[in-house]
Amino acid sequence: MYANGFGVVNVVSGIRIKGNIPEKALYDALSKVQKRHPLLRVTVAKEDNGTPFFVEQKNISEIPVRVVRRQSNEDWEKESIAECLSPFVLKDQPLARLVWIKSDEISDLIFVCHHCICDGKSVLNMMDETLRLLAQPNLDIGTYNSFASVEDFIPDAIKHNKANIIKVQVFAKLVKLSLNILCLKKEIKRDQPYFLHWKISREESAIILNSCKATQISIHSALSVAFLKAHQQIKQLKSYSRLYCAVDMRKFLPEVKEDMFFAFPAMIGLSLKAHKTNDLWAQARTFKEKLQQEINKIDVNKIFMYSNRLLQTLPKMTKYAKAERGAHDFTFSNMGKVSIKENYGILEVEALHSPSTMFPFGNPSTLFTTTFRGEIGFIFTSDEAFIPKEDAMTLKQNAMQLLISSTKATPC
Repeated sequence: MYANGFGVVNVVSGIRIKGNIPEKALYDALSKVQKRHPLLRVTVAKEDNGTPFFVEQKNISEIPVRVVRRQSNEDWEKESIAECLSPFVLKDQPLARLVWIKSDEISDLIFVCHHCICDGKSVLNMMDETLRLLAQPNLDIGTYNSFASVEDFIPDAIKHNKANIIKVQVFAKLVKLSLNILCLKKEIKRDQPYFLHWKISREESAIILNSCKATQISIHSALSVAFLKAHQQIKQLKSYSRLYCAVDMRKFLPEVKEDMFFAFPAMIGLSLKAHKTNDLWAQARTFKEKLQQEINKIDVNKIFMYSNRLLQTLPKMTKYAKAERGAHDFTFSNMGKVSIKENYGILEVEALHSPSTMFPFGNPSTLFTTTFRGEIGFIFTSDEAFIPKEDAMTLKQNAMQLLISSTKATPC
């Protein structure tokens, strides 16, 4: 996610708030949030061999706020796209910022963090803490100490095992050798990114969620299958019938609490296999079972040991990623029902926009979903060089039609 410091990989999420926000109260809230999370006080430095590492700065500047005069409900989309594409100053400023689209009665707050310090859950937590402090300025949200390295999570018996050390060294050498060849590929231009967002009404969302509950299928699996099948229907697109699911690593790390900043997801590749029936729910059930099997196979210690060893090859990995298209249709990140409340004191949260990002490498097509105020919200990001926006509109329509038509055939 650091992308060697040259690529822009930001996580962006916004909310629309009804009510007056005092300027001082907002800055004070952000200051407390920054003091709580160590990763909001770090910059990035590099060792002589190019390996990047975080440096906590005692006198780091405050989280910057850019104020924009609010004109309409659509302002957030323009500003979110701009923030997805705007790099951070990596040397002396925090890797987070805020855009305040301001009016007297309604404001949009867009939270932006570098993906190397956070995931979507971290940004939503930062949002919730800021809102709680706006409602209760004297609230104590505490502090915590961060880990120094992902190696801190690996038990010594595994980390210092000679067989494991040899395996990691051999693996790193093979990767380095492969990258020397793969880096010769020409970079693919990703200079026409776009942002597509929509929501399902509360009534239709309830039908879909109740259908999932009745059939004991997760909404994650239902959406995965619906979009993969919808992708297959677009003849002009090459379909791999495969996606990558982002899995929150916190569930494997009791040391990392739900409300801490963290930025190390596990990616699981899953394919939509040929099925005896075209029934979405039957396919989703198989998909759910396969996803759970893959989650159960995750070896956190192995992932951390191998990943940490590969940091030295980061420049070549980034170069390779910019020349690679990926053998999958899109990446899917489902946040589910979020912890953001509808009201914080006198402030009302009218709308939440799912955490999103625009990747400068690999296949940039990514689907993000959240559920807030009973509505399932979607954001799809990609680039014209991978999926033309017109085709993305068709993908959306096909997926929604598949999902809604399937729920009508399922008793709740």
